Amino acid sequence: MSTSPALHRKVAQHLRERIESGVIAPGSRMPSERVLAEQFDVSRVTVRQALKDLEVAGLVTVVAGARWVRGQAPAPVALRPAEPDAESIEEGGTGLVSFSDLAAANGLTSSSKVLTCLTRPSTLDEADLLGVAPGAPLVELVRLRHLDGIPTLIDFSLIPEGLAPGLGGHDFATASLYGTLAEQYGLHAVRADCVIEARGATADLAEHLGLPPGDPVLEIVQTTYDENRRVVQWCRSVYRGDRYRFRAALEGQAGHAPRTASAAEPSGRGVVPHVARLYP
Repeated sequence: MSTSPALHRKVAQHLRERIESGVIAPGSRMPSERVLAEQFDVSRVTVRQALKDLEVAGLVTVVAGARWVRGQAPAPVALRPAEPDAESIEEGGTGLVSFSDLAAANGLTSSSKVLTCLTRPSTLDEADLLGVAPGAPLVELVRLRHLDGIPTLIDFSLIPEGLAPGLGGHDFATASLYGTLAEQYGLHAVRADCVIEARGATADLAEHLGLPPGDPVLEIVQTTYDENRRVVQWCRSVYRGDRYRFRAALEGQAGHAPRTASAAEPSGRGVVPHVARLYP
């Protein structure tokens, strides 16, 4: 591993090219010093100096102790301290992004462990969620997702088997669910509705995610549609609260009197519709 002083300028130039080309998007978090050191086969001291060069150039800013690409850097957020060298992931308003692609953009390696993969009849409630007849076959897929080997989320998915016959026979420890749906069945995710809630981890979830029971997790329930407005997936994803951040732009309603607000919807602010959402 090299520590030549001239190397930091080469590393800085490579990172500048990634930023300017959009590989590392504006407003996204820079990969950690450890990850960059491994990628470039240099010391962390070299990486640190390269990142300082980018800060001086105005390409990178530091927020809450983390480095972000300038453009839409988020405001500081108080988080529980993460474990040493633990990586976190952040997604923002860039549309539907796969877990593996989002991880790669942050300089992390994603992996999956399949906990459940079976084809079975749908219940009445499940059929209602998927827009199919009660008893119609569905594929139930549950995966534990990792970043650099660290458990980050559990993903519970239901897919109408009628749209993707034989889907349960694929190995989703390595295959992308949405990639398989697109490539093998011509099903493309074009829109998703999601609800985000903070919860305490149940004992079962806590065991899988390596948390004490009751620790904070972020639960996202999503329904995804194809171009024909068919439900191609219903999904419940549970993330460790210290390993994941969801970022969205907020817009004011200039020139309009605020509506009567509910507790869940403050007046004068609204989430821009096209925020990013992670898909498997």
